[in-house]
Amino acid sequence: MSADTSTEIKKNDLDSLQFRLPFRTEEGHKGSFGRCVIVGGSANYVGAPQFSAMSAAEVLSLSGEAAMRSGAGTTVLAVPDFLAAALYPVVRYSAVFPLPSRDGNALYDEKTADKLAVKATSFAIGMGFADGDAEGYVRHVLDRTKCNFVLDADGLKCAANIGDFRGRAVLTPHTGEMSRLCGVPAEKIAASPAWICREYAAEHDCVVVLKGHESYISDGREVYENVTGNSRLSKGGSGDVLSGIIGGLLAWKVDPLTAARTGAYALGRAAEFSRINALAHLPDDLMSCLPLVFDELQGIMRL
Repeated sequence: MSADTSTEIKKNDLDSLQFRLPFRTEEGHKGSFGRCVIVGGSANYVGAPQFSAMSAAEVLSLSGEAAMRSGAGTTVLAVPDFLAAALYPVVRYSAVFPLPSRDGNALYDEKTADKLAVKATSFAIGMGFADGDAEGYVRHVLDRTKCNFVLDADGLKCAANIGDFRGRAVLTPHTGEMSRLCGVPAEKIAASPAWICREYAAEHDCVVVLKGHESYISDGREVYENVTGNSRLSKGGSGDVLSGIIGGLLAWKVDPLTAARTGAYALGRAAEFSRINALAHLPDDLMSCLPLVFDELQGIMRL
């Protein structure tokens, strides 16, 4: 890849996020707000899919309460079977779905995946998945469902084998992961992040959120720069929260580019709203700030 200095970069800010989310109604019920299925976890990474489930439900609720306290919408936590029993006591509002496994990693099984996909409206795949069969689940979503999905963390390992995401995926790599995805050294990505983000998205028909101090979001045509956030996000698990936010928006049929842009903005803005100091801040602490972000976004939405 040779850098294209003509790449136009737009701001991903409060003023530019002019769209309307599907607000809660008196007639609505949990099934009205979509179901985000989070596929993740392995013998070494138990917590990652929990963060995603919590944040996905947070977006689905859009209330002043933390996601796991509101119970709005539905989320399904699909993890290797040996993790299910351990998660039951700590997951209060998400369903837990056991996946077949071997050697500490989830296996793909067509019949199991078909059951998992029932009533699903979006997926988030890859958080803490280690060597689990992310490719099997991604292909299943693409070939046997109409759901859009987020692909993150260990799930990104299969991206090269998928090739064409048919406009239905949001990929969320950091610079190191992007380097492995496109075979470009990290220093070159850092020098031309917007262009590389756009080119990869165009080539693979997907939306890319290239995470960093400034994040870049592109669908292969438009490129946005997101500058919300602070050092509170420099903790393991923040990216899993981002995947959940985007997955929750996709569950409501928000288009992938808008979901990705909103997710990047919301994650960073939640960190800005937080009053817990950066040293002690944890990804869990973002949850109570997400309603403030969406209150802010709703304040500029046009009827």
